[in-house]
Amino acid sequence: MNKRRNRTLLVVAQLVVSAGLLLYLLSQVNVARLLQLWGGVSQPLLWLALALQLGGVLISSLKWWLLLRASGQPVPYGWTVRTYLIGQFFSNFLPTMIGGDAVRIYYLNRRIGRPAIAIASVFVERVTGFLALTAIAAAALGLRAGALSGQLLLGVVACVLVAAAGLVVAFAAPWLVRLATRLPLPDALSWRRRLRSFADSMATYYAYPAALALVIALAFGYQFSWVAENYVAARSLGLGVPPALVALMVPVSDIVGLVPIFFNSLGAREGTFVLLLGQAGVPAESALAVSFLIFAVRLVTSLLGGALYAFGGVERLRGKIGAESEQLGRDS
Repeated sequence: MNKRRNRTLLVVAQLVVSAGLLLYLLSQVNVARLLQLWGGVSQPLLWLALALQLGGVLISSLKWWLLLRASGQPVPYGWTVRTYLIGQFFSNFLPTMIGGDAVRIYYLNRRIGRPAIAIASVFVERVTGFLALTAIAAAALGLRAGALSGQLLLGVVACVLVAAAGLVVAFAAPWLVRLATRLPLPDALSWRRRLRSFADSMATYYAYPAALALVIALAFGYQFSWVAENYVAARSLGLGVPPALVALMVPVSDIVGLVPIFFNSLGAREGTFVLLLGQAGVPAESALAVSFLIFAVRLVTSLLGGALYAFGGVERLRGKIGAESEQLGRDS
């Protein structure tokens, strides 16, 4: 009961922060101009943005599929695509109470009965994506650093450094977890068993460097397609934004959006777009129009997952995801 109440309070706090920031940003712009920009969107480029978003899902699903094969769990690729889409639907429409990663872990555990592998596969798939995201941000920062104002430059550098530090911790997780099992923890035997199982499952992927290298290469492919999607969205609104700036803006907004005070990154993405695009002379109305358009594209693509869920593309959750995802920790 306490856990459920805490999750509810977290969602409420996130809604307050995101809504407050969005209302502030909207109060600073000409909303009529923003709507006018949306009304003039290029339809062919909008369809291209949707295609890039769907292509990103296919790449991410392929990454997950390859990781599962490396760990001895050869599930069908079509299954990973359907599950990824359903997870994306839950991420975008119920992002905190039932996250997309929790949905994928739930479905995979139901299929293979190996909770530690289910958790580790989703974790590694996410970490490889974050690796590519951080590398692109660092490269774009090198290209655009001279065009950023002093305080904004320091903020962007801080974001990239924090992301890099997080990557070091994530990739060292198997060794850090094994170290933690030696510490005197409450309910020591149970905790050590769970942590050791997760560490062993994650370390499995390090035993197959060729497969891991391919997954990392695909992660870069996904992130480049994500940057391209944002660039196409900007072009669909008639904005001539430098590609290097988009390659910096997109990863930084994603990194900022990971801070758990935002609801589905709302507010974090829009604020970052306004600040960074403003460095290139793009009006705040245009920056918000691009950000909202990207969010709309993601929501539309997520509806495919909603349709799959509604019509039984993968076995229905029937309201059990919350309880059973918590059970994974006890069973792993």
